[in-house]
Amino acid sequence: MRRYVAAAARPNAAHTALAQLEQRLGDRLFLCTQNVDRLHEQAGSRRVLHMHGELFKSRCDTCRRSPFEDARTFEAPFEVPQCECGGRIRPHICWFGEVPFELDRIFGELDRATVFVAIGTSGVVEPAASFVAHCRGHARTYYVGPEEPSNRASFTACCLGKAGEVLPTLFEVVT
Repeated sequence: MRRYVAAAARPNAAHTALAQLEQRLGDRLFLCTQNVDRLHEQAGSRRVLHMHGELFKSRCDTCRRSPFEDARTFEAPFEVPQCECGGRIRPHICWFGEVPFELDRIFGELDRATVFVAIGTSGVVEPAASFVAHCRGHARTYYVGPEEPSNRASFTACCLGKAGEVLPTLFEVVT
């Protein structure tokens, strides 16, 4: 059901603004998302780290088989697909209580950041909520979203509004 809904979603102006920024900055932009959809890629971003995984990929819960593209949808009730090893196939998603993907790489990129932008987050869910504090001493930090996040005090500036309206003009100032 989640795949069905996500397949119908389309990128908004914020996704497009990030893709255009990536075109200008190349590998100097590190785009890390908590979202599991493909909207960044649909907007044109090529280097996206999905810290909570990707909805349109699956993996085995038992063996070391690499995650694979999988856009299947299932009608309820359904049987959980099995891997050749006998394990169960599950979405390549980080559920609550599981460790997000590639945290070492994320913190390495945060150490090198000169500008950090958090977009549309509540500022509550860890470890992402602590990313701004990690950058605070060496980077300008911006929040963009409709409401102030819980960790508002950690940001250099808080830009309230819809991301699709704020990001294009913010990036003109930041770059």
